[in-house]
Amino acid sequence: MKILPLQKRVASHAMAIATTLVSSVATAQTPGVVEPRNPDRAVLPVISGSKVSVPFGSCSVGAVLVPKSFFHRLTPYQRATRWLVLAKHCAPMDATIHVGTVAIGNVVWQSAKSDIELVRVSPKPNPRALQCASTHHSAAFCSPVQTYTPLANNQVFMPSAGREARLAVTGWSEAPYGQFCTSGWRTGVRCVWQGMSVEAGVYKPSYEHINAAHSSELESIANGDSGGPVVTYERQLIGIISSGEPVGRSIVYYTPMQQVLYELYSYSLAPADLPTDVGEDNQLSRNGENAGWELAPTDDE
Repeated sequence: MKILPLQKRVASHAMAIATTLVSSVATAQTPGVVEPRNPDRAVLPVISGSKVSVPFGSCSVGAVLVPKSFFHRLTPYQRATRWLVLAKHCAPMDATIHVGTVAIGNVVWQSAKSDIELVRVSPKPNPRALQCASTHHSAAFCSPVQTYTPLANNQVFMPSAGREARLAVTGWSEAPYGQFCTSGWRTGVRCVWQGMSVEAGVYKPSYEHINAAHSSELESIANGDSGGPVVTYERQLIGIISSGEPVGRSIVYYTPMQQVLYELYSYSLAPADLPTDVGEDNQLSRNGENAGWELAPTDDE
């Protein structure tokens, strides 16, 4: 990873950076005040970069996980349950998280020192179906079968043919040598970031395990992006957006995925495809594309 030093700024600017996204740049937006440029970010199923409503506004989804343990995948209900990674400052413990007016889950865990939290998302029950069986010696016997559809999927909003699309997450990695992207619901896909170090004396968020990146453009992060994914061009998750500077908005701080999965060691990235039961139709294409919405415009548009 290429690390660039943060050039010194005037003292007043450095002090102004001393806020997290929930109090400045990515302040959890008041519900209903601002709609995403891409309406698909505000509908189910949620993916990395989707908009979710929290008690004091709104944030973006960072990652979608499932438990590693076989004992948490025994039933169709368990297999269709998902866990979302958000920024810890987005919502308090036990808070209800919504997509529009639909309650999708609650905050069930928060990191002691990092800016991450976990939201449990229960699946949607499908209409019951009858499963029938018979033998040569008995009549057919039918019993109702309950299946479920996950309300979250391991995909991310990224470019496809010049438009935003729901594309499968390919894994996770450290920040690359060159540029990489953020995909918050407010600013959309912004592939303008490059890793940097923070000089002594310059503000850094109070949370531990924070990496930083600077943008080649101003206004590259905005209210509501908090909790969203930092991601490579190859759709590997790098981290979870934590905070940014209020002046210029060209610096982003994030919790790296290595730290996220270290703390959530019993979880892994969820499957990219929606169906979980044999015989279910895939509700999205193989890559999950929904190319009906244009990318967010640049600052000079």
